[in-house]
Amino acid sequence: MAILFTINENGVLEKAELEDTSIDIPEGVRNIGDGEFCDPVELEEVTIPHGVTRIGDGAFAGCDFIAGAMIPDSATSIGNKAFYDCYSLTYIRMPDSVTSIGDEAFADCNQMTSIELSESLTSIGDRAFAWCESLTEVRIPGSVAHIGEMAFYGCDAGLVVSAPAGSCAERYAAANGISINVI
Repeated sequence: MAILFTINENGVLEKAELEDTSIDIPEGVRNIGDGEFCDPVELEEVTIPHGVTRIGDGAFAGCDFIAGAMIPDSATSIGNKAFYDCYSLTYIRMPDSVTSIGDEAFADCNQMTSIELSESLTSIGDRAFAWCESLTEVRIPGSVAHIGEMAFYGCDAGLVVSAPAGSCAERYAAANGISINVI
């Protein structure tokens, strides 16, 4: 199957034309540009290479059949709606290099059950995990200084947040009626 990638001179993956349900993003890509890379096929599997530092806004939004994504240790930022409405997404491997998660980055990922966030994470955007109806557990490190509005809104499966005592996450959970496990 043919896959055509458009990569600009700065290493930004700007477009991918796919004819298969799985892709290996080529080495040398530093940023996955803004936009949806799942048309016209139903993308099920994606391999993101080491060297990618940013996953752009809406990069994989609406890829209903992606079950998991391995984010490389080089990534520092996950853009707004990067994995929005990836209905089948059950897991994300979030390396310690990630410092920010954008607004609605994982919103409406209905099959995601748990996630352990990066130890370097400082910011979780508005509605970042909203409407993740199966999400039951999230571990938020003490490094997080900002959790956006409605970050876990609609996580109705008995969500429990594990976080250090006195942390931003503990205060957020208490203020929003979310069960807390102090670690």
